[in-house]
Amino acid sequence: MRKNEAVWIEARQRWQINVQHEGKRKTFTDTTPGRRGKAAAERKADRWIADPVTAETVRVGVLLDQYEAHLDTTKSKSYARQYKGFIRLYIRPVIGLKRINTLTEGDLQDVIDLAYGQKGLAEKTLRDIRACEVNFVKWCRKHGKTRLHPEDLAIPAGAKRSERTVIQPPDISKLFASSMTTRRDKPVEDWYIHAYRFAVLTGVRPGELRGLEWADIRGGRVNIRRSVNIHDEVTQGKNENARRSLELPPLALAEAEAQRKQLRAALLVSRYVFPASDGGQMKHDHFYRSWKRYCAANGIQPVSLYELRHTYASVNKEMPAGLKKMVVGHSKDMDTEGTCGHEMAGDMEKAAQFTQRAFADMIGKK
Repeated sequence: MRKNEAVWIEARQRWQINVQHEGKRKTFTDTTPGRRGKAAAERKADRWIADPVTAETVRVGVLLDQYEAHLDTTKSKSYARQYKGFIRLYIRPVIGLKRINTLTEGDLQDVIDLAYGQKGLAEKTLRDIRACEVNFVKWCRKHGKTRLHPEDLAIPAGAKRSERTVIQPPDISKLFASSMTTRRDKPVEDWYIHAYRFAVLTGVRPGELRGLEWADIRGGRVNIRRSVNIHDEVTQGKNENARRSLELPPLALAEAEAQRKQLRAALLVSRYVFPASDGGQMKHDHFYRSWKRYCAANGIQPVSLYELRHTYASVNKEMPAGLKKMVVGHSKDMDTEGTCGHEMAGDMEKAAQFTQRAFADMIGKK
């Protein structure tokens, strides 16, 4: 309980009271003359002592600065860069000047609604902005700045879903029929041909493919343990489900063996399964340019490297959804089955059989 009283500071023409609570010292003032001003200053102090969290009056913009510094020191460069972009473009302009003790779920919803209404952002981007807001508020709660728990932030129904493209069956046949590309207008063997095929046959992410090492492949299984982002940072993957162990279908095993032979023929020793031509880790930009060049040389409708993963999911339509989630390493919030389902003995072998059957007829191999 407070033991002191507010005093009138003649030089500043205000009532002032200094209080201390749980090791923190605060000053509260009021400029109203007489007893009303004295009581008002003391009420402010009493409210802070009773609940210092809800009485916190720091502006959201100040906390956003601190949160950005937290991202820089605890997250990967790409993660921090994306969230700081969301904060700068969409979050700070709407709620930066608000006091944290007055911030509401409605204010956070306004960020999403304005990003959709004024910028016309797609559903995926809006979901990412929502995640940024939720994580920021969670960080504020951990630091005793708010008690807000945003639970019902909605994505506008009219938000456009991102269109995904995949390699169509005729182009998949071309992918497994031709290993040639062009360089300086001359036909040459594509250095990454087995990487393209392996990606389609396993559904691994591009970053996971770049980080794959020979030590990760043992006894017909591949262990996805790491990912390399576009900044060449090695991470543990996109989410907690990204680290996984997959049974390789025979077609994928054949591509891994063909890759091994290709490296031997080039007299190249590398710990990476799909290294750059000098044996080091493949570069994202070079890998993507090589893929586009290969598509152009073989008359394949170009898609992004990430959409090789979507191709895997599309071809494996008959695979049970829960099994497919385990294989591709989707996060828990992707669906209910992903939350409750766990790998059982034989699951990955079944998944490999589904993949083998799905691709075998399409590319003419049994």
